[in-house]
Amino acid sequence: MFLKNFNSVFCSIILVSIMSCGNDKKSQFELPSLFSDGMVLQRDTLVSIIGKYFPNQKIDISCSWGFDTTTFSDANGNWKIHLKTNSASKAQTMILSSENDIHKINDILLGEVWIAAGQSNMEMTFDYCCNSTDSSDSEIKYAYYPKIRMYNVKKTLSVKPLESTEGEWVSAIGNNISNFSAVGYFFAKKLHKDLDIPIGIIHASWGGSGLQSWTNKNVLKNFDGYTQKLKNIEQDSLKYKKTKQWYEGFENIQSGSGAWDLYLSSDILPDTIEYFNFIGPKWKKLDDLGRRDIVNHSQVSKYWNELDDENIVRHLMNNPNFSGALLFKNKFNIDSISSIEYNIIIGPNERMPFKLWEYDMYINGEKQGSSLIDIKDKEYRFIKQLQSYKINPKALKIGENSIFIRILGYASLGDIKIKTSNDELIPFLKDWRVKLLGEETSQINNYNYPYTAFYNYENIEVNYNDIPAKYFLNHNMPSILYNGMLHPLLNYTVKGIIWYQGENNVNDPAEYRAIFTQMVKDLRTSFGGQIPFYFAQIANYFNYGGKLSSFRQMQLDLLQIINTGMVVTLDIGENYDIHPSNKHDVGNRFALLALNRTYGLKIVDSGPVLNELGFDGKYVNLYFKNTGAGLKITDYGKPCFEIAGEDKKYFESDVNVYKNFLQLSSNYVQNPKFVRYAWSDTAKATLFNIEGLPASPFSSEYMEDINR
Repeated sequence: MFLKNFNSVFCSIILVSIMSCGNDKKSQFELPSLFSDGMVLQRDTLVSIIGKYFPNQKIDISCSWGFDTTTFSDANGNWKIHLKTNSASKAQTMILSSENDIHKINDILLGEVWIAAGQSNMEMTFDYCCNSTDSSDSEIKYAYYPKIRMYNVKKTLSVKPLESTEGEWVSAIGNNISNFSAVGYFFAKKLHKDLDIPIGIIHASWGGSGLQSWTNKNVLKNFDGYTQKLKNIEQDSLKYKKTKQWYEGFENIQSGSGAWDLYLSSDILPDTIEYFNFIGPKWKKLDDLGRRDIVNHSQVSKYWNELDDENIVRHLMNNPNFSGALLFKNKFNIDSISSIEYNIIIGPNERMPFKLWEYDMYINGEKQGSSLIDIKDKEYRFIKQLQSYKINPKALKIGENSIFIRILGYASLGDIKIKTSNDELIPFLKDWRVKLLGEETSQINNYNYPYTAFYNYENIEVNYNDIPAKYFLNHNMPSILYNGMLHPLLNYTVKGIIWYQGENNVNDPAEYRAIFTQMVKDLRTSFGGQIPFYFAQIANYFNYGGKLSSFRQMQLDLLQIINTGMVVTLDIGENYDIHPSNKHDVGNRFALLALNRTYGLKIVDSGPVLNELGFDGKYVNLYFKNTGAGLKITDYGKPCFEIAGEDKKYFESDVNVYKNFLQLSSNYVQNPKFVRYAWSDTAKATLFNIEGLPASPFSSEYMEDINR
């Protein structure tokens, strides 16, 4: 007994000594960022830990919750272990040690770990894009949940599957939550409050991404066309490497927003949608481009080129689709400034394509007008027309004057003239010259919406012959996000997945259903077991071209996959914003699914789901499951139900409401055969259960398992 105790004490002394020495040198243990201070490990199970160390070395692992084990690194230095976890409530530690090295992980919580993934509606934070979740201020002010932690997976594009990702575990306290996925946060918050256990969310999403980007290439190879697409990406990976090396040599500035966002913010959306308030100010960061040349207009500077005959920079960067920042200059003479008014007339050229084209105009270094920077949102128009700007008389001088036009976007000067109030045309003294200030193209690192950047060229003489053939990876290429953002998570033990994605795949619901089914199966194989996979049905939006209803019907059909659940968002969408601000209901509804189906709390977790149809003469009886305490319709004026006969001509129906079924009829349909509900891109939710959860849109025309 004495010898056993002595050995235990001796080992403790040695361990403390190693730790003390470790303070003076960096540990040689390499672990993915997921396995770091503050991490949440899945409780009451076996969890995986992976890392790298020197080859063929013994590694001891000691866990403060009472589990120790030993492993060995292989010939390449890789190692992997499995640790048994429990439900210890306090923060824990883990110590990895070898003969001469030690690595300690602090502040570990044992709780429930979920992945939150998808595109922009999952990515949307408390300070996102042109809006944010509806309760941002109060949530940030009162957030104090040290046992809720989120790990944001850094946006990463990769041709090959990666083993690690960049990120860190952050506690849900105050301003820390600003960059949390709002849906993931509200999901975690409700689970934490109802279960009284730590919750870890691993968040991996990318706005505007398609399902194919998140899917393993081994899955996609089973679908037509993807084998060749994947092969092309691999073959072009060297081009991407050279392209990335080229752009890494230049300073870059994140651009304000893409052409589509500016188009929406002009005269497309209702006045109540102040989209421009977010987009406009972002462009001010680019207001310094070319400033030195504009202010020092009388001085000779370098890097100027002549324009072609049509005032379009066709050859620029060997790229006919070039978009960027350019500065055009010229001179003109005037004889009088006392009584004559001078105006700049500017507009796009006749063949202007539908793309970004913004301008700022300067006379003798002073701005005279702008199409984008410093204007009010109500004044902005994306589609440019011929516009007249009065020149400030104080900016003019008798004799020679300089004029600079800075263009953002399409590399064209456009149509520009100077006229007097007497309709006299003032000629320019010589041909226009142009200077390249920057290029707007894809980001190559630290991707942020809208995923474009201006690369600054204004003080560099670019040799066009040195420019490589440009090739970019993007977030909609097959498997590109699976490789960079999902594959690195497969060695981390999780309880389940919540998923909010689909907006980018609305045009092909059949392909989405097929790929989604196999993607879920593949991820479950990788994580082990039939882990829960809960997904959100995408919300209302005006610009789906009538295709949203069939896509949401397909999403409803995905519930046939075992151990899935669907959050319906029909009542909380915003017809003119693809990013609805209400994220607390989405997160809470995800939590209801988990609390009921994963944690067994026996609660109503979703809205009514059509279960059976019955036809009785001119009447249609609709029987539902998940009715909770009963059905209710919130808007009797227009309940959004339609029925049709064999001709499939639909008419609005009258609705009688009973506890678990509805009875529909219409004077225009004497022998109904089909029924549908909320069947449009912007339909309003009217059918709920008493618990307040909405029913999904549906059409019996597309439901194979519904009796007719």
